[in-house]
Amino acid sequence: MAENEATFRDANEQIQLRARELNFDERVPFICECGEPSCKEIIRLTLEEYEQARAEGTRFFVVPGHEVNAGPGVEIVVRSDDHLVIEKDGVAGEVAERRDPRQQAAGR
Repeated sequence: MAENEATFRDANEQIQLRARELNFDERVPFICECGEPSCKEIIRLTLEEYEQARAEGTRFFVVPGHEVNAGPGVEIVVRSDDHLVIEKDGVAGEVAERRDPRQQAAGR
């Protein structure tokens, strides 16, 4: 499950990079980062909201209700009408942090 979430997060990093290159200043369509491999839900975030969600390598953003797909050891750290930011702990948190593209780029 953590691997699926990390894969969605990797894709969202590419979306974010491209939105910045294009100086996109509207809400950007990102992929829900829940652990359900068949999920195709879109979450529209500003780049600032995206950066807040990505502040920690153990955090993911999901459509409300999809936090149940995240398994045990999940805390909701941000709740809004259209998305939640969840934080993983334990083994899932370790996998998330290890697979964090920002951590990998920094050589951590």
